[in-house]
Amino acid sequence: MGIISGHDDLMVITIILANANLHRTLIDQGNSADILFKITFDKLSLQEKELRAYPNSLFRLEDAPIQPLGFISLHTTFGKGVRSRTLSIDYIVVDVSSAYNALIGWTMLNQLTAVVSTPHLCMKFPTPEGIATIKGDQKLA
Repeated sequence: MGIISGHDDLMVITIILANANLHRTLIDQGNSADILFKITFDKLSLQEKELRAYPNSLFRLEDAPIQPLGFISLHTTFGKGVRSRTLSIDYIVVDVSSAYNALIGWTMLNQLTAVVSTPHLCMKFPTPEGIATIKGDQKLA
């Protein structure tokens, strides 16, 4: 399935998070934080007692500062099969509504050494078995 050209769609992908396929994951190159929304946290059957304190407020998600519920380290897999990479990501958990389940910021993209092309809705990164390619989901975007 091709990409409809001339779009201004966001890069939205599926990742594997806490052993579950997590659709509607936004790749946000303008954000440094990795965010997990509370409704997704609950759907993954994670426990609030697993959260560690996060001392700072977040800005830019809403007009007012947001006080996170905490943060949690979760194994996250990008890609499939031999051309995939699994990293431990510290997700900041916030209780705000969103069209997305999670948000991956530029800090993690740098750790993954990923290159993102929004016109092509494509992300590439190296793996021991070669370059992995993840296509964005234009319908979800």
